[in-house]
Amino acid sequence: MNDDVVWTEEQRGKVHSMRARVNPDHLTEGIGRGPCWLAAVPPFDAAGCFAEARDKSRHDAFRGWEYAVHQVEKGARHAAPSMAALGLRAAALYRSGERPDVLDLDVEVAIAELQMQATWDAVPFWLAAEGVVWTLRAMLRLHELAHNEHKVHYDPRWEWSGTWLIETTAHASFQVAEYASSWRLLRGVLAVADEADHRAARAVAAAAFDAAPVPVKAALSFVFPDERKWADRAAEDCLAQGGGGDKVVRMLVTTAGVDWGERLVEWQPGCLDEATLLTLLAREGAGAAPVLDSAMRHARGNNERLVFARHLAMIRTRDAAERLVAWRGNRRLAPLIEDYFRQAPHLEPSPSGASEPRIPAEDATAAALTGLFEEYRTWYREHWVPKLLDDGWEEEELDEEGWLDPTGDLSPVSEDDIAVLEARFGPLPADYRAFLRVIGTGTLLQPMEAMPGAALEPTTQNFIHPADIPGAHTVYTRWLHDGWHEENESVADMTRMMPVMGHDGYANFALLSLQHEGDDRVHVWYHDEEPDRMDDGVPFVEFLRRMLDRARQEDPFPNGI
Repeated sequence: MNDDVVWTEEQRGKVHSMRARVNPDHLTEGIGRGPCWLAAVPPFDAAGCFAEARDKSRHDAFRGWEYAVHQVEKGARHAAPSMAALGLRAAALYRSGERPDVLDLDVEVAIAELQMQATWDAVPFWLAAEGVVWTLRAMLRLHELAHNEHKVHYDPRWEWSGTWLIETTAHASFQVAEYASSWRLLRGVLAVADEADHRAARAVAAAAFDAAPVPVKAALSFVFPDERKWADRAAEDCLAQGGGGDKVVRMLVTTAGVDWGERLVEWQPGCLDEATLLTLLAREGAGAAPVLDSAMRHARGNNERLVFARHLAMIRTRDAAERLVAWRGNRRLAPLIEDYFRQAPHLEPSPSGASEPRIPAEDATAAALTGLFEEYRTWYREHWVPKLLDDGWEEEELDEEGWLDPTGDLSPVSEDDIAVLEARFGPLPADYRAFLRVIGTGTLLQPMEAMPGAALEPTTQNFIHPADIPGAHTVYTRWLHDGWHEENESVADMTRMMPVMGHDGYANFALLSLQHEGDDRVHVWYHDEEPDRMDDGVPFVEFLRRMLDRARQEDPFPNGI
């Protein structure tokens, strides 16, 4: 693994295998589900896998395996003739409990798809009985079928009146997510397969790739991680078509190029688990820094951001150090960053670099904003934190959630990011520019009285990072109907307004006016409650002052700001 990345043995054990770097812990500790999974690794034990799979399915089946088989037999009358025949063959084989000497691929797939047996129990048996090439074909076929069901209402309970098969790839995204553990097992087995089996399996995958839906493309590139062109193609299609989901993005981040990885985590933030992050680091080494940085910038809060920061801190290069320094103003991340530079003092930026103080003494607006937020921070800690503790929270829990400091998630924005924003929207109002530079963006916590009987917890206001503003602008304007501009012409031109804040849960957005140079008015747009109403604007600093005053009233709605 790359010399610029600092590893622990525990972290190495969580990396997904590939042929050039087999991880023996990948199958045993990383994704093991029991003896059946271990038996799928040579030497194979087909009889043991079959017995365990059938035994587990018969005990775990909803309302018993007989009921599942009965529903398939009833559902056959709803299916196309070929699918009805296949479903009945699968039900008959499952009912018999016999293990065929030679497996029928369609029948085995039908047993899994009709939910008579879990896929993660079937796959080790397939591997043990027929090998990795056959199993790959079965997994591909599994994503060409789906089950349907018909329900009728007998009494207070809902009952199925049948389950049957249909030919479709429309459910591939859901299926890849459901079968992700099976794809991980397949990747591990392919990493240690002999050359002939690996070559044959790759030929099967290559033949299926072009016509496969995006999630299956992602799965194929995941189990053949050396096929970078496949992964890049799948990532491009994923972003273009919006196909996928968290687990599809995870697969692609471990296999596609870094530039695609940056875009994927921007599009689907918060989806990366530890195995994905460590596999990315094992593959790219220090080159993984841009993806981890993108994940930090688009994280949905400091708890997520801290996970990504820990992995970025494994990289000991000047590039990684500069990316971490940009978050030094984030109180939640500051201890990790200081520890990083204690361990790697040679990477500490010079005083004239990124760590230069951000609040010029002569900048009166910046100083006023700093005082405003520090005053709110003091009030929150003295007034609201004791309430949370009285309500049953432990201080360690509040610290873990990031609830001790309402401004802990806010991070100053770099001049480079501000320059990118001004290139798109033109010169920013001076007060807003000062806010970005000394306070920054992220989540601001504010008190919210819970419903009677519910536990207290903060609510959030989200100041939008400049990198996210163009996308947010598109999302917010999409809600406007055709007549909005005519009705609100006297208020503001929406096309010349920039979203600066969104409120979690209530969809009340604050939008900064850019009607002309020097116009720093902020309007609150109540698109959820009153879709066509926008308040008269107030100056930006006054908007912030009113917002913080409102927060002290423990009212999450920004009406009247």
